[in-house]
Amino acid sequence: MTGASTEQTDIGNTGEIIALIPAYAPEQSMADLIRELTAEFSHIVVVDDGCGEAYAGIFAQAAAFPQVHILKHEENKGKGRALKTGFAYILEHFPKALGVVTLDADGQHTVKDTLCCCEAFRRQPGSIVFGCRDFASDHQIPARSRFGNRLTSRLMKFFCDISLSDTQTGLRVHALSYLPELLKVEGERYEYEMNVIFYLKEIGVPFAEVPIEVIYLNNNESSHFNPIVDSFKIYKVFFKFCISSFGSAILDYLIFLLVSGGLLRFLGADAAVMLYRIEISTVIARVCSGLFNYHFNRHIFRSREGVSSSGPRYLLLWVIQMTISALLVKNLVLLAGGKEWLIKPLVDTLLFFISYKVQQLWVFRKGKEASSGR
Repeated sequence: MTGASTEQTDIGNTGEIIALIPAYAPEQSMADLIRELTAEFSHIVVVDDGCGEAYAGIFAQAAAFPQVHILKHEENKGKGRALKTGFAYILEHFPKALGVVTLDADGQHTVKDTLCCCEAFRRQPGSIVFGCRDFASDHQIPARSRFGNRLTSRLMKFFCDISLSDTQTGLRVHALSYLPELLKVEGERYEYEMNVIFYLKEIGVPFAEVPIEVIYLNNNESSHFNPIVDSFKIYKVFFKFCISSFGSAILDYLIFLLVSGGLLRFLGADAAVMLYRIEISTVIARVCSGLFNYHFNRHIFRSREGVSSSGPRYLLLWVIQMTISALLVKNLVLLAGGKEWLIKPLVDTLLFFISYKVQQLWVFRKGKEASSGR
């Protein structure tokens, strides 16, 4: 970063909200937006994320206003890094400000909606306010944006217990008080905004939504979002749990088949063995896979509680889940006349989804320090 284009020393006013725009390859719409914002905001920070000389004219239009502070990356570093650059600058130069409202540079956000979000934030200082588009009923939204947001919203509701209708909106109002922590959140590109949601949820920051107008210019062709690369980074948190559960499920499945087959091979068709073969195999397999899964999931859910607290809850869930699995598999195998190799993964897939929610809401629940905001 080369720094601001103007040497400003104004530390801002108490209660002021600073506007922040991370920009990469902006069009004239950004300059038009900034011109309108200058009538409402005393300070507007714009981060040139390595756009180069081809876009110098647009940034020059923005810099012509005395309220505008231009920061510059010599090379493109991603939206997440641009936001962090802006946050750091605001913390240093405007320590008395109340908060920061972030806007996208592609013309999707109106000044009217921005002011509505800021007003909602003033009613709940310390919260995060999202300007949310209506993906359920507005059919002018491009298909890729509609599908991506609705899928992500459903995944976040199930996997993270976060109810947010527009997970990828760039119109957000943050409190200055927690900006120092956001500088430490992982992510350099679009995944950063998703990681911020997870982090603020974890520390108990209140969420609020404000309905905003849907604006897509030229079917959102100016968006620099890569559907494959950036979606993978955004969904990485979901993949981590799936990898954990898939890995423990494979371990459980293989040990179950080995023990079950071993009992038949070495002990034969003894009545007692046949009666309890599935139960014995299930218990041995679950002991091994359960130890692996518990330690992995403590990291995924970022549990702040010690093993002495979450361990007994996980053990109880493990016993209940193991019992249900053994009973269901045994009875279905009896009905089907065998085929435990097929029945077991079907039963355990169903139990996987139930187990996830129980672990999230009860086993690895956040402590009182999280719900209080710290």
